[in-house]
Amino acid sequence: MTSQIPDQIPQPAPPAGAAPAAGDARRCKQPGCGAELPAATGRGAPRLFCGPACSRKWHNENRLASGAAAGTQQAPAAGGPLAGLQQLLAQAADLVADAGAQLTAADPGRVAAALAAADAARRQAQAETAVALAQAAGAVQAEQAATAAMHNARHDAQAALEAADAARADADAADARAQAIRDQADAQITQIRRDTAAALDQARAQASAARADRDTALAAAGQARHHADTEISRARQAENDARAENDHVRADAARERDAAAAACTAQLHAAQALADTWRARAEHAEHQLDLERDHQRRLTAQPAASGDGAPAAPATARPPAKATSTPNGSQP
Repeated sequence: MTSQIPDQIPQPAPPAGAAPAAGDARRCKQPGCGAELPAATGRGAPRLFCGPACSRKWHNENRLASGAAAGTQQAPAAGGPLAGLQQLLAQAADLVADAGAQLTAADPGRVAAALAAADAARRQAQAETAVALAQAAGAVQAEQAATAAMHNARHDAQAALEAADAARADADAADARAQAIRDQADAQITQIRRDTAAALDQARAQASAARADRDTALAAAGQARHHADTEISRARQAENDARAENDHVRADAARERDAAAAACTAQLHAAQALADTWRARAEHAEHQLDLERDHQRRLTAQPAASGDGAPAAPATARPPAKATSTPNGSQP
């Protein structure tokens, strides 16, 4: 029992008509301590001890005292049914004390177990009381003792029932608090789910808008890329056309240059040939002139000789000039 919360064990109910003292109600239950207890707050049984140390000490001492009392009560058990009844009553008292100690934890399962044990002890005590009354029918003293024992058992059972009712009330209060906490948690979970759903919807909407913007940007980029590719193709075609035209112009210029060079070379050759022709004709004319001069000189010299009585020589005909042909096929 020391593993439970020891400072919340309910105090036995005071006798009817007896008012609890103000000083004792706020003092520690452990003899010799006398420490003041704090004021009870909230629902549940008030504290009886100032701390776990006093609680463990008090329970250990009472456990030893109850064990010694149980040993003294179990000694005359072999004397007859009354001794057995006393032993059962002692066991019922122990069960009641255990049930009272278990009430501190306010555990419905343990309370139910304690109630079941107390009820079983009560039924067993009633059965043993009936047997003892049947066996002690001829003895008044035994009957009175059995009656007193029965009344004591009833009082103990009533006390156990009252303690069980108090434990049940504490368990109901604990269940109510747990239900309130559960309802509050459910409300918070519902609100969190709503907020999460709203956030998810907003995130989905933003993602959809982002995807639409991305698709629009991709379409614009694709169109711009297509336009750029078209412009690049046109530029490349224009460049190729310009290169082809440039090559054609260069080829024409080269042909014209070659033709002009060939024409200039031909003209130079023609001029050179013409010059050579005119030089040859000039030399020929100079040669003919020299011949004419020699002929005239001979003709001049012949009259003087003919004056001396010699016949004059016949005049010689001028030889025809030799025709020369030019490279172009024309004659001078």
